[in-house]
Amino acid sequence: SKRRWEQKGYSFPVNYFKGSGCLMLAKEKARRQHELTENIYHLSKALLETDEEKEEVASKLRLLYQGGFRHNYSDFFPIILEIARQDNDYSIDYLSENLESLRVFVENDYVSNNKRYTGLYPILEKLCDHLNLEISRWSYYSQNEHRIEDISSKTDSMTKSLASAQESLEAASKQASSMQTEVISVLSIFAGIAFVFSGGMSFLGSAITSINNATNYELVVLVILLCGLVMFNTIFLMMYLVGRITNRNIFTHCKTSDCTCQKQCGGLSKIRKRLPYVFYFNLFSILGVLIDCVIWYLDIRNLFFL
Repeated sequence: SKRRWEQKGYSFPVNYFKGSGCLMLAKEKARRQHELTENIYHLSKALLETDEEKEEVASKLRLLYQGGFRHNYSDFFPIILEIARQDNDYSIDYLSENLESLRVFVENDYVSNNKRYTGLYPILEKLCDHLNLEISRWSYYSQNEHRIEDISSKTDSMTKSLASAQESLEAASKQASSMQTEVISVLSIFAGIAFVFSGGMSFLGSAITSINNATNYELVVLVILLCGLVMFNTIFLMMYLVGRITNRNIFTHCKTSDCTCQKQCGGLSKIRKRLPYVFYFNLFSILGVLIDCVIWYLDIRNLFFL
């Protein structure tokens, strides 16, 4: 009792002994605070749909607050943060709805003169007020966090767009700086093509004109074939250089754009598939040269015109 402790030399505050007994010690207060925390988590799991469920929670809170227990307001914000996490079974909406329905239930009991929860009503009002204040604080904090995330996301997007635009600008600048050189190279190659074509045509014209005075027609045909073969391959080589300078592809379509089939083609097979016009022109030209040489060597023409 108070008198026995005072006889031993201990002194107490005025409010230490209250009502039916003394205020609870720290260990008991911590136990009740932990029990209150468990009840708050329970209110965050599911809605209280029946009066029996509300009455059960109200009875637990009434017993909890007996003996002068006062909850720690500073412990509520960590609880709200834990409930608001996405990776658990709790819900802030359930907690808010259950607190309001529990407050209305206790208030109706007070108004209806049942007086079962008369002492709980002001305590529950304060508990609801403190929890709702922390929920409002969390909501404000969450909204600001979402705004910061949106701003950060927009900033990252703008940074990426700016980096992409800078890369495009650098590529365009490099292309513009090399365009003059490419134009000069392409014009020079086209001038060479025109020169080769005109010279070849003049040579072919002279060869055809000399047919009337020629004694060996096979030699004239051979010269024409060789001249056409050289002209065609020279012009193709220059066109290939133009394509390489201007980054244009002059090859025909293949199964893959860079010849990466599982079965690799040989050299002649690759030319036949990717450059069929070059392959067949050279093939027929070489066959014509061989046939002409055979006719000339065996003098087959004279055998038929004896």
